[in-house]
Amino acid sequence: MAAATPAYAYTVEEMWAEFDASKLTVEEKRFLQFGLALNGKYSALMDGAWGNGSQRALEAWARNAGLDPPIENWEVVLLAAESADRVQADGWEQRYFEPMDISFAVPAGRMRQEPATDAFLNYAHTTSSLRYSLNLGDLPQVVGIHTYALSSALPGTAPYTLRREKVLITSVEQAGGTILYARSDLRRNGWSSVVLSAAKRDQNLLNAVSGSITKGWSNGIKLPPGGEIMEGIASMATILAEAGQDQPNEYASLEAMREGMTAPPATPVPSPAPQQPAAAPAPPATPKPSDQALQGSGTAFFVSEQGHLITNAHVIEGCETLKIDGRPVSLLAADESFDLALIKAAPQEAGVVAKFAPRPAGLNADITVAGYPLAGLLSGLNVTRGSVSSLKGLGGDAIRMQISAPVQPGNSGGPAVDAAGRVVGVVVSKLDAKLVADATGDIPQNVNFAVRGEIAKLFMFQNGVEPVLGDEDSPTLDPVTLGKNLEGVTRLVECYAVPK
Repeated sequence: MAAATPAYAYTVEEMWAEFDASKLTVEEKRFLQFGLALNGKYSALMDGAWGNGSQRALEAWARNAGLDPPIENWEVVLLAAESADRVQADGWEQRYFEPMDISFAVPAGRMRQEPATDAFLNYAHTTSSLRYSLNLGDLPQVVGIHTYALSSALPGTAPYTLRREKVLITSVEQAGGTILYARSDLRRNGWSSVVLSAAKRDQNLLNAVSGSITKGWSNGIKLPPGGEIMEGIASMATILAEAGQDQPNEYASLEAMREGMTAPPATPVPSPAPQQPAAAPAPPATPKPSDQALQGSGTAFFVSEQGHLITNAHVIEGCETLKIDGRPVSLLAADESFDLALIKAAPQEAGVVAKFAPRPAGLNADITVAGYPLAGLLSGLNVTRGSVSSLKGLGGDAIRMQISAPVQPGNSGGPAVDAAGRVVGVVVSKLDAKLVADATGDIPQNVNFAVRGEIAKLFMFQNGVEPVLGDEDSPTLDPVTLGKNLEGVTRLVECYAVPK
């Protein structure tokens, strides 16, 4: 008998429980393995068998993201959301090649056919050094492929080889840092060979493809709908909101969030006895725009060509009308626990949107912040620079990171970008210096916070907007170009309401 699908498969308690891979389907575990490979942490088969190697790769990813062990379910949801972004960006698919009778991963959205050579069909990934060569031949051809691979190994390196009756694998490092991988499988039409090559900087992509090679047909690289992870992605914002709803401090610690998430439900309020329907009261009068006055302002930035912008939830709180460039815009979604809001303006000029970094910012990484601080006093976009001074917020808050770039009232909702201009955070606040001084006798300097870029991508994903990702090897931009790019995507948000 089929059970009804829950609102979200990971319950409140489960989201904060230690990760247990046995609760996931094979497809979900394969997807996580593929995501870890794209992140450069996994280099084995994407077979959905979660062993020590998979767990070590997950822990390595978490450490790189600034997350402390043990791994909890919500962290796995973050990995899945990040991986889904990358799969979507390149159009990764697990494809079955019928003549060869094998399946492997292909970045279908960014694949270019190259001229054929001898008995090989050749293809190239357009945004990296990854190359494919495919061959269907006989045993002498296969021997030639693997003999060449071994002979091309850089002196002093140790090639990897596997020799079985129906499978041959050779992997070597060549001169110049190129990685060459060759696999040949005896299938129904002969020997099917896949030869992959990539510069060392793109070895993560090569590992993802080599680990995906499967005899015969195999399932796609995707999360099954209704599974633990997919439902966790859709419900994470709701769960965190429940955790923080009784926390007066905006920067509640993770421990406080844990307590909120595991608290028993409140006793339901009894329904009142039915009464005779009374005449409906007249609806309150809708305030006229002329009755509204400017109550405050903040910053937002474009994240899609359709006109979607990200800002802070506290920027739009209490607003009856929001305006950008003097025109009203629509509020689509807001999340107080993330302190993020999604608004919609007119479609943006093609290509003029903020691109997100494909991986989290590292400790001490350079960042640039853009916004409209003190809009009543200052005019124009304000750009400041600093670094990531901590990968977590107050009390170990994993939603935010600490930045040293100067922040003033009105900066809230602005982008924090890395040296290549890719978004790594959303500016959210500065530490209350007076409050800290009263408590400690010392005045903190440049202690400011931003919502982590991975959280912003998760919020967008949950609200149906696909983040645009920058390339892994995007070049560092000079300060003038960086400022010009930020000027193109960053906007002043004005909040109007009837004065109380």
